[in-house]
Amino acid sequence: MRKMFKVGSVWMLGAAIVAVMFAAGPRQAEARPAFPGVFAKQYPALKAQVKEAKCAVCHPTEDNKKKKKRNNYGKALEKALGAKNVKDKAKVAAMMVKIEKEKSAIKDMTFGDLIKAGKLPASTE
Repeated sequence: MRKMFKVGSVWMLGAAIVAVMFAAGPRQAEARPAFPGVFAKQYPALKAQVKEAKCAVCHPTEDNKKKKKRNNYGKALEKALGAKNVKDKAKVAAMMVKIEKEKSAIKDMTFGDLIKAGKLPASTE
């Protein structure tokens, strides 16, 4: 009986340690999850397109899982922000307005022109 109690205690202790390790382990998080929301709030006419595109507003669709590459709009926004992992929504919104003047992938159109035309700024057509 005593031997059985010791073995059961070891298993319980081991299970408790594993449970604590899983609970305290690192969690995956997006660096800038608020950006699509800030963009949709800044440009309400594009809200439906942003909801569908999500991260593709700033990232190319073929890099959708890694999110290390940025499209032309994402690169311009990153440069305007000047720092990584900016979480200040007001600063992000202000930089979105600031880069509206910059050239887009479409000849003779700025990001702002595309937005006014009802297209996402990273549009290529």
